[in-house]
Amino acid sequence: MTSADEQYRSGLGLLANAPTAADWRGGIELVDGAADAGLADAIERRALFECMGVGRPRDWQKAIDSLALAAERGCASAASQIILLAEDRYEAEPSAIDWAALRSRISIIERWRAPASQTISASPLIRTVRGLASPAECQWLIESASPRLERAIVYNNATGESGADPGRTNQFALFNFANLDVIAEMVRTRLAAAIGAPLPCLEVSQVLRYSVGEAFAAHWDYLDPEMFGGEIGQRGQRAVTVLVYLNDDFEGGETNFPELGISHRGRAGDALLFSNVDAQGKPDLRTKHAGCPPTSGEKWLFSQWVRDRIPAA
Repeated sequence: MTSADEQYRSGLGLLANAPTAADWRGGIELVDGAADAGLADAIERRALFECMGVGRPRDWQKAIDSLALAAERGCASAASQIILLAEDRYEAEPSAIDWAALRSRISIIERWRAPASQTISASPLIRTVRGLASPAECQWLIESASPRLERAIVYNNATGESGADPGRTNQFALFNFANLDVIAEMVRTRLAAAIGAPLPCLEVSQVLRYSVGEAFAAHWDYLDPEMFGGEIGQRGQRAVTVLVYLNDDFEGGETNFPELGISHRGRAGDALLFSNVDAQGKPDLRTKHAGCPPTSGEKWLFSQWVRDRIPAA
């Protein structure tokens, strides 16, 4: 008989690397089966299914309950996430804790609430949100991304292909389904609330790291309709960009809009959001922007592209 751990690992394998619909169903069933068998890591992964609505209705209370159960059964990641959600501090699992009491202190409504935004440009629309992510959430995202960093890539509008480019020298880590967790999904949920977008409109999230001298040359985030017309028809235009500053102990590193004469740098937890299209939904050339290099320290960002409609599939 296959052990719960083997079942869990097989399920994760099916859910990785652009799974088919059959892989999704099979992977979810295997992870759920391992969770039902009491495997702590599988219960922690099921918490993500529950808060995302993967293979079931979205239910954040069930997700928190599953996360607490996984913590009780020894999952260190679940324990750290419960502590963060309840007390907004990032630390390793303590030796003894009342998980039920800690869980009862978590207010999902409070965690979802996004701070008010401030407009710094009405056309094109550019806004800032103070404290979109907490210090503990920022640290969590940095720690989660750090082991997975690799050279960032760009889409080539001329060829339709992606790859390394001399204009983008920073590193990034994707938060695809295999690397998401409840904390990252909480930040995504709050971010979606801040811009009034349905969660399915959010693309795969990224964490970006810029070391001294690393930059992203001036570019646009919208998709070229001539090159990506098919994708736009299927998944929508990349209408909004959101950048959440995860730290502020660096110099330089502003986000610069050369066509607008605007240069911005937020504090840790602050978000910068801007539209990439005009009021008619067409690409707005004025939204050209650059990620300037830090002159000292490292700059960390949580980067989120948002489509203008829910994907067709």
